[in-house]
Amino acid sequence: MKHLSLVALLATSSLFAATDAQVIEYFKSQVPENISVTIESRQTLSELKGYDIVSTKLSDGTQSQVITLFAKDGLMFPDIIDLNSGVSMKQSFEQKQLGQKLGTLYKQESKNNIIALGNDKNKPTMVVFSDPECPYCRNELQTVEERLKTHNLRLILTPVHDTTALQKSYLIYQGVAKAKDDATKIALLRKYFDEAATVDATVSDDKVEQMNQLRRKYLQAGLKGVPFYIDEKELLQ
Repeated sequence: MKHLSLVALLATSSLFAATDAQVIEYFKSQVPENISVTIESRQTLSELKGYDIVSTKLSDGTQSQVITLFAKDGLMFPDIIDLNSGVSMKQSFEQKQLGQKLGTLYKQESKNNIIALGNDKNKPTMVVFSDPECPYCRNELQTVEERLKTHNLRLILTPVHDTTALQKSYLIYQGVAKAKDDATKIALLRKYFDEAATVDATVSDDKVEQMNQLRRKYLQAGLKGVPFYIDEKELLQ
């Protein structure tokens, strides 16, 4: 399902009663018939009297997209910007919502799916969502020792690439389970994150699907790209 442009949608109609039913009806008039439209959440902004923030979910049954918008009286807005601070209320809200959804999953995640680097109680811990075939993730890995000087890291492999990235993810997890120290884990990560890396062992379809299910649940929770860093404290709130 292609991402919809909220600005384009609103440009066609700037004034309507912003009840849940009418928001749904409006979006239904803008998307194909096979797309379901539901209100995922709605709450009143404490910062701005009379404004609601509404999360509308569009889904074709396999993929979904949540659009955040603001409503007041008979008007809807794609975002509200605080000109004094430059803060986007939409961005702040979506980051908070994403943290809550990822946190629910992280609290329940098997330790086998979390690669732990660093164990210093005096350092903050960052959770990193990563992909062996992502060039930006590869660049981040090059300086991991520097980051470990100030933070502990917890990696979860959620490839945005397909089969070979999932195969490499499985082999990384398999090797990390046997690793006795951070240096060995980092060497293994670099082996499979290398641009020239190939899959040198047979990874069965069920193992690939296992990795696919791991990454899918985080992507469905709203993770949009990698590498993605988030403070573990935020996930554990």
